[in-house]
Amino acid sequence: MIHRSGPLAAALVVLWAAIGCSGDAEPPDRAADPVPAADAALSANLDTIYAADAVDVALLEYAIGMPTRLPAGPTVLRLSNQGFEMHNLKLVDPESGDVLWETETDVNTGETRLEEIVFAPGTYWVVCDIAGHDTRGMYMTLTVEARADR
Repeated sequence: MIHRSGPLAAALVVLWAAIGCSGDAEPPDRAADPVPAADAALSANLDTIYAADAVDVALLEYAIGMPTRLPAGPTVLRLSNQGFEMHNLKLVDPESGDVLWETETDVNTGETRLEEIVFAPGTYWVVCDIAGHDTRGMYMTLTVEARADR
């Protein structure tokens, strides 16, 4: 026999009391329940996060793991902070030093985030500019190649 106790058992008792403990009680109206919609949104988000066409970008101490060559055009980056510190990502024009694109906020430890960007052909620096990360090796050169006409 399995004995259940603790917070889970208490939550089940509260849930059982809330929906009614009599066998004659009607089940709750599922159309009014916001949970299925939330589950659908979560499922769609997970499908997007794990989409096969996203470019994986691993943010580590102190490296950026991503392809060094990408095709021009709309691209989804799947940023994954696999380190123990906060990171960010910036795309910089090496000739002018101008920041062309950057994450809106830092990427938290353990966070996976999708970012959309439209790459123009050219050469760029990709860098995490959190204090000292770039000088420890968290930068790379990215070459974006024009797509061949199909």
